[in-house]
Amino acid sequence: MKAKNLRLLGLEESPNRQPTIQEIISDLQNEIERGESVYTCDEIGLLERKLADYELLSRSLSS
Repeated sequence: MKAKNLRLLGLEESPNRQPTIQEIISDLQNEIERGESVYTCDEIGLLERKLADYELLSRSLSS
């Protein structure tokens, strides 16, 4: 089983190449779908809040 994505949880630095907003949204959606078999309830909540923030940012940039 794949481990937690520490970058999305804010526990690990991003690589030199910064992902696009759409890549981050996709990564967050994929990790949230993995659910409680990988993440705690608090971690899922954090990922969901980040997803909402990035979706809002994406909509505001495309307006």
